[in-house]
Amino acid sequence: MPAPRVEAWRDLIAGGASSEAFGPLTLEEQLDERQVADALQAGRKQRVVTLVLSLLLVAAGVTGAVIGWQTWFGDDERTGGALRFGSVDGTDEGGAVSGGAPVVDPRLTEALTTTVAVLAGEGPVEDRITTAPFSTFPYPPGALRASLLDYGGSGQVVVVGPEGFTADSCLRASVVTEDLRPLDVVTTGPCADPVGRTAAVGCVGPSAVLLALDVPTGGVELPEGGEGFADAVRVQLVADHPDYEVLSLRATIEVAVEEDVTIPRFGGAPGDELSFDLGAELVGRCTLVDPAAEGG
Repeated sequence: MPAPRVEAWRDLIAGGASSEAFGPLTLEEQLDERQVADALQAGRKQRVVTLVLSLLLVAAGVTGAVIGWQTWFGDDERTGGALRFGSVDGTDEGGAVSGGAPVVDPRLTEALTTTVAVLAGEGPVEDRITTAPFSTFPYPPGALRASLLDYGGSGQVVVVGPEGFTADSCLRASVVTEDLRPLDVVTTGPCADPVGRTAAVGCVGPSAVLLALDVPTGGVELPEGGEGFADAVRVQLVADHPDYEVLSLRATIEVAVEEDVTIPRFGGAPGDELSFDLGAELVGRCTLVDPAAEGG
């Protein structure tokens, strides 16, 4: 990878100026599942383990160089992300969107089970990553589920949970690349530190909420160079706790690029009561909102 691109990418990960086009990367966005798992398992390793890992990294670097060359200079270029939409029919004069009742695709449905916790205080983040007791979270892992849907040709993520959770939950959804690079971030609910833009809510009820996302169908030019594609959606329940700098439950909805998966579409009109069955005996209900009234 050219040196300018490497420097730009480092600035981006650090939340520098190069990320301003999509908003600064938050600590939650930087702490992906792989980093958390590595930090929790690593602990205090002895020098001999470090040496072994270093040798493995050298070997991996050689392999990575070959793969990187093929990625950057190969003949096969991507034209779209892994998240794909079907045909778009639009709306009628009454604001109704064509399509039947919502039926989710299990391949695009995930439970919020991954816990991320960073203790408050000084020192490197890696040293403060911990496993928080389930009692510190507003809802236990698995109590909330999320799924991707298409409503009127627009990407939507529905979050379903216990009765009343939509009133007191800070929810964040991010469209990300395969490397977890955020392309769009929305937040809704009572959040101590809102990130991204305020989500447009398309359907809301005591046990379900529908958030609109900007899911690009083609490549997005990144300020640090290169293109990014919409390959996954990360959904987070963000908690506010005095003992933790970061405390969240999350899920990442993703499919492989080569898989032929189309985001399922549903329809309806403002005022319609909808039911979303996300499996695991978790069914959420909400009322479609009139976008014009919401914007006014």
